[in-house]
Amino acid sequence: MKQYIMQQFEYHVWANRKVCGYLQELTEEVYQKNIVSVFPTIYDAMVHIYVIDHGWLSFFRAGGVTDMSAEYLSQLKDNIDSLVAATKGKRIEELWQMMDNLAEQFRIFIRELEDIEVIYPSGAFQGRCLDYIQHMVNHGTYHRGNVTAMLRQMGHPGTPTDYGFYLYTLSQ
Repeated sequence: MKQYIMQQFEYHVWANRKVCGYLQELTEEVYQKNIVSVFPTIYDAMVHIYVIDHGWLSFFRAGGVTDMSAEYLSQLKDNIDSLVAATKGKRIEELWQMMDNLAEQFRIFIRELEDIEVIYPSGAFQGRCLDYIQHMVNHGTYHRGNVTAMLRQMGHPGTPTDYGFYLYTLSQ
């Protein structure tokens, strides 16, 4: 199971790299342009993926969360605001590097985890680590789809990031 979830995670990293690499080929004006969509800009969508991935790693390192108090939620919001602020004014290349650095920390966490099926509390809910990681991968896939739609809305094609294409690239 650990090998499977690591492959899912590596797909997530590969797809984020594909999108960031593609965005580098476009002008900053394209990925920073305000449009009416799911996110104000394409850059904001990629920041969202980064922030949520960061949140999941923090969640795992903390052993989950049992206290969903107003104080905890306020602290979570402050952490999110701080992460978003750290991305302000950065070019996509810099965000890509931040995402890669986070991915390496996540790899280490997964490799060192003895039991990928360990249960982590999330308030009253309890879930397996591998299910949370799969959720994170699905979350990224969903928002990379938003990025593709936003690009098309602006007259630009997207870049292929589906899992089947990833598997195909592994076989080459």
